[in-house]
Amino acid sequence: MTNEKFKTDMLEAGAAATSLGQSIEDTVAISKDLTDNFGFGRDESVAMAQGIMDTSMALGLSNAEGTKLLGTLMQVAGMSFDTAQNFAKQTALLAQAEGVSPTTVMRDIAGSSEAIAKFTAMTPENLAKAAIQATKLGTTLSTIAGSMESMLDFQSSLNAEMEAQVMIGRNVNLQKARELALAGKADEFAVELTKQVGSQAELEKMNVLQRQSLAKALGINVEQMAKMVNNQ
Repeated sequence: MTNEKFKTDMLEAGAAATSLGQSIEDTVAISKDLTDNFGFGRDESVAMAQGIMDTSMALGLSNAEGTKLLGTLMQVAGMSFDTAQNFAKQTALLAQAEGVSPTTVMRDIAGSSEAIAKFTAMTPENLAKAAIQATKLGTTLSTIAGSMESMLDFQSSLNAEMEAQVMIGRNVNLQKARELALAGKADEFAVELTKQVGSQAELEKMNVLQRQSLAKALGINVEQMAKMVNNQ
């Protein structure tokens, strides 16, 4: 508090927090999180605190969840602070229109920084659609990204695909899924994945070895595959 400008900024941020029903302690916690975990400077982290509180409250997130969400969008997805806020709110509205929980979608995006970083071809629009599609299927962006990554190990993926065809006695064609994975189109990839899984009736006819073989070809586990079938 020996820095006059920082002291003034912090007191102003604390007053703004009070207007939202929060406190200066909440401002300090957000600022510290942005500085420690996302590498933002002290002054800019204080300046962002009120916006994060406001966005978090609007989306039904805790301050920690909102900080992680916006920090991920800025530092990993390369968005500006204003763009990240607008993206979060627009994605929440889209999720609500699609009949899924906006809060669940937001938490999924916040927890998928590694997946977002790997697939840099994923546009903000594709990211929003992919997170919503993942929630619809009862899975997560990280699970979808893990499947995409497995498809891009072409030799192993082709071997697993042929093995699954032999095991389950029907055609499994993952060529389109590989193309979508390479293009970073996670939302379309998730839809293609469910087509290859098949129907609930088809899954119920499979024995445990057949299910394991198909799940391996798809780059997911049997539990994740069952969730996709139940929710498709």
